[in-house]
Amino acid sequence: MSSPRLRVQFETLFEHFDGQNAQVRIEDITEILFCTRRNARIVLNKMDEEGWIEWHPAPGRGKLSQLNFKRSRSEVSQNMALRYLEEGKIEHALGAMNNDSAKLAQVIEGYLGVQHSEGEQVIRLPYYRPLSMLNPRMPMRRSEQHIAHQIFSGLTKLDEKEQLTADLAHTWEMIDERVWRFYLRPHVRFHNGTVLTVNHVIESLEDLKQRPLFETIERVESPSPLVVDVFMVTPDARLPLLLAETCAKILPTKEERSDNFDVVPVGTGPYKMARNDEQKLVLHAFDSYFGYRALVDVVEVWVIDQAHSTLIYPSVSNPMQPKKSGVEQVELDPGCIYLLLNQRSGVAKDPTWAHYFSNKFNALSVFRDLPSDIVTKLGILPAHGLKPGWLHHTNCNSNIAPPSYRTITVAYHDRHPTYPDLARVLEQRLKEDGLTVELVVFDIEPDNVDDIDIWIKPMGIANHREDALAGWLLDSGDIERLSSEEHFTQYKAIIANWRSNAETSFPSHQLGKVLTEQNQIVPLFHCWLGVNKEQCGSLQNAQCNALGWFDFSNVWVRPEIDG
Repeated sequence: MSSPRLRVQFETLFEHFDGQNAQVRIEDITEILFCTRRNARIVLNKMDEEGWIEWHPAPGRGKLSQLNFKRSRSEVSQNMALRYLEEGKIEHALGAMNNDSAKLAQVIEGYLGVQHSEGEQVIRLPYYRPLSMLNPRMPMRRSEQHIAHQIFSGLTKLDEKEQLTADLAHTWEMIDERVWRFYLRPHVRFHNGTVLTVNHVIESLEDLKQRPLFETIERVESPSPLVVDVFMVTPDARLPLLLAETCAKILPTKEERSDNFDVVPVGTGPYKMARNDEQKLVLHAFDSYFGYRALVDVVEVWVIDQAHSTLIYPSVSNPMQPKKSGVEQVELDPGCIYLLLNQRSGVAKDPTWAHYFSNKFNALSVFRDLPSDIVTKLGILPAHGLKPGWLHHTNCNSNIAPPSYRTITVAYHDRHPTYPDLARVLEQRLKEDGLTVELVVFDIEPDNVDDIDIWIKPMGIANHREDALAGWLLDSGDIERLSSEEHFTQYKAIIANWRSNAETSFPSHQLGKVLTEQNQIVPLFHCWLGVNKEQCGSLQNAQCNALGWFDFSNVWVRPEIDG
């Protein structure tokens, strides 16, 4: 990697000769660069190796040598900036552009979006943090869920219209009300070349038995090499649908997983992981995918930290103004940002504290206290229920007094565009009532959930279906750990009744109402989600999904055809 000093020396030469090729003596170079003859030769040779100049030295002292400029000052600066960006060194990239953030923004925007590199179609997307946990069995954030859907397959999945369809199982049937049979596709391979067998499916499903969403699974057996039978403790008409959840993806056996599987996992999905670190996540289309091979060859997610996000989104404001922001299609998050109150081991196990929090943090009053730039940039709206349009949370006495005076612990994700500001608003409101506040900042999950009183959470549901609340509540919502046993048993019973009867509609409103009326959850905000069409360029079928991304495997690049 060339140094910033070498760039400055090039610019000095370029400016001196006004970018024109010239015949020059080595002594002239030493005077221009204020260096020795030896150093001048080293500098010229390095510039030649970088492709910035051509240097043809003449033999003998005092003879004229030929200096040809192959790059302009701006080209060299941009090239260096891009190379620094490849390494995640944004400060260095900014320095290469003489600290001109507008010029760096132009460089980055020109490099992102749809590109062609060495005959491959490449999509480069910006993101504000590394994508750290990609193991579907572990707690995952919303964007990690999306990436997991590109890497892994389940027995079933939801298609683009969010209808249940085949995945690793090409078909299935109910043998009786407590037995489901799944027929596997033959010759499916993991990204490392390992052939999928019934053993992978059995181990994956057996792992699920420990989760509330799948605790009705009694055992899993294989009566034939490509057949898996799932025996249920109680009748379950919804098992194929629930197996489309992110947590139910089929994984390699524990013995087959590498030590860094959580970050660089191996699956059977349309994309395989090529790189995942603090600077970049890179996915390559999996040529041996059992379905249609992805049309886009490479997807790169560049990590642009929040401090430099304005370089990537210089015009982002309210996403309801597509002409200004470049977002042409927006829709509300099918869930919400909410406060999860610890009614199991926190202060909210006392109903008077839960009632206090529910009133103190009414969505409208908290919304008014948020910085206006956060509200407009992210396009957030007050939530009065778990889903847009629901009106279940009506507690609004913001002048309510706390039951006593003590320390309240508030936890939130550290790398998020909203949560730090939201946490400060909650902290200020609690301090105004004479309470002491301890903020717990974490990446994936707090070290000790039992010690938390209030947890700022996103719902992170992967689709717009009403029954998506089942997977969120029983598996990914942490409701079990922070609710009372009595309440969680009630929630499970509501869902169990739906699971037992294929004709029953999902009781989404009932669940939403009971969660808010019991002050288990305090809904705060809905967010607008959208796909930036300016960055996608000629990308076709880039429809925003419930996780705020688009399905990489279903997009394609429209070629530019003359005439």
